[in-house]
This record gives sequence, C-alpha cells and structure tokens, in this order.
Amino acid sequence: MQEIDIIDETFDRDRTSTYELSIQVSLNGFSYAVKDTIRNTFIALFNTGWQGFSIGSVDFRNFIGKLTEAKPWLKGEFKKVIVAFNLPYFTIVPNEFFEPSKSKLLLEQVHSIPDGFELGFTELPSLSLVIIFAAPHEFINEWKSLHGGSLFTHSLLSFIQVPYSYTAKPFLQVDIDQQHLAIILHNNGQLLAANSYLCKSTTDVVYYTNALARSVIDNTDNLQLNLTGDGELMAGLPEEISKYFNSITHQANFHKPVFFSYRLLRYRAEYFRLFNLGVTCE
Repeated sequence: MQEIDIIDETFDRDRTSTYELSIQVSLNGFSYAVKDTIRNTFIALFNTGWQGFSIGSVDFRNFIGKLTEAKPWLKGEFKKVIVAFNLPYFTIVPNEFFEPSKSKLLLEQVHSIPDGFELGFTELPSLSLVIIFAAPHEFINEWKSLHGGSLFTHSLLSFIQVPYSYTAKPFLQVDIDQQHLAIILHNNGQLLAANSYLCKSTTDVVYYTNALARSVIDNTDNLQLNLTGDGELMAGLPEEISKYFNSITHQANFHKPVFFSYRLLRYRAEYFRLFNLGVTCE
C-alpha cells in the first residue's frame, strides 16, 4: 500500500474548527483528507496500511494513540468529522422494509458479520433507501472518545450522488481499492444497483462489471463508465474494460465543485471515494 502524508503549506493547526475531516477505514488500511471549508479546498491527505495486520486484529487504541501523538491537531475541534467504512459488509434496503431493530437480520441475509463488529445505518431520504453496514466496534469507540459528534457511515455514500452531466443516461462507477471492487449503477440519476467483490485480476473486474451492468440494463451502448481508485488491478484495466463498453473515463467527477491544493491534484481519482465524502455530506 502506498504511504502518503501530504499537508499543504496553508494548513493552520490552530484553525481546525474551519476544516472538515473525512476518514476512511478499509480492509487495507486507514486514510484521511482535510478540507478547508472557507476555500472549499482539500489541503491534506494521509494514507497508511495496517502494517501486516488484518482489520480484525488491529489494536485500534494503539493505532489511534500513535496517530494523534504524531499529529496532535487531530484532537482539535473540526467543523465536521465524517468516518466512512470501506468494507464489504453492507446492504441497501428500501425505507419501507427497514426497521433499526431488524438491521442485523437484514444484513445477515447477504453477509456474515465478523466478530467484534457492530452495526450502523445511514438513511438516504432522497432515494428512499437505507445503507446498513458493519464496522469494527473498537475503532468506533476509540474514535468517539476523540470526536463524539462524528458521522459514521459507509463509503458507498460517496457514490450515491452522480455528477450532473451524467444524470440523463446510465452511469456506472467502478472503483478499485487494492483487490476490492465496488460497482455502482445509476440511470436517470436513480440508484439501480451497488455491490462489492474481491478480485484477483483485471479479468475478474471486467467480468463482475459486465455481469452487473447487463443484468440490470438491456442495452449498455449508451452507458458511461467511470473508473476511480487505486491498486494493482488498475494496471491495464482501462484498455481491457474498453473492449466491452463504448464510453470509458478515468477521472474524478464530483457531484459539486471542489478544489485541491497543488500537491493533492494528482490524487483526485485515486482517492475519489475519500474526497467525495465531504462533497456528498454537505
């Protein structure tokens, strides 16, 4: 995993109350981005792996303790703190079938819930849907001790809103996080399908993407496919997937305008999922 620690020269450790902190916890590691809400500009990006541990065996208290010791400003007050779990343990249900007390029953229809994980949910009123997800209990507790008002959600939230230019036609978002694939399909601005898969090769990515798209849409000729993310599976993927879809892009298309400091510009598509959390949650 690529280790990143970038802080723009405009970053002011005494002014975090005007900043928004977006955090992502994934199977591969931990990352965060900081946005200056006055300038609507991202000014910091951090990414690190779990250093040989799996997410089920990480000592989160020790991890967060070392992180905040190295970066004391993370303990400061922020305008908003969003924590997203980019983990495969999620499902989406219509509002009419959702009751908080039935979250476990609904999620267990599609995933076994790992030991030490607790359930959460995010309501999406505009779509009449609810995302139910499972996340590490220890991480949530430790992070709440720092920022009790944090919004906890699933990283799928980054893909719920599609760029305005694609609302009138089928839009397929394909996002890579190392060996983990997320596919989100919209049509006319409405969410049609979303799923995640473990992939070992670009062939797996192409197979799952093609299968999901064609199982939902009869004619994919006018479909716009966009690639984001990072990892070994991205190598050669644009060329391979273009054999099956007519229109392919590989760029960060944000739902609302957002800016980046110069050093963060090149990471817009790789960390689209993380950056778009703040844009989507405004």
